[in-house]
Amino acid sequence: MRRIAIIDHNEHELLVEDVNEQELQEKYGGDEQAYIDDNYDLENYSWDWITDTQYFPEGDPDPLEIEFKDLI
Repeated sequence: MRRIAIIDHNEHELLVEDVNEQELQEKYGGDEQAYIDDNYDLENYSWDWITDTQYFPEGDPDPLEIEFKDLI
């Protein structure tokens, strides 16, 4: 599993997805860009793999760790 973060610049939206590495390799030849283009209808975006996520609430200098596995 790889976790990707996609920023939709038109909608100012952050999308986070866990991608099955076997599917990525078998169906897209490991091409993450092809995977995103096939699964999302986005025009103006950027993306990267992420391993850790922190949220900084306004006025709070201490980040909150976002544990995606705990959200499931």
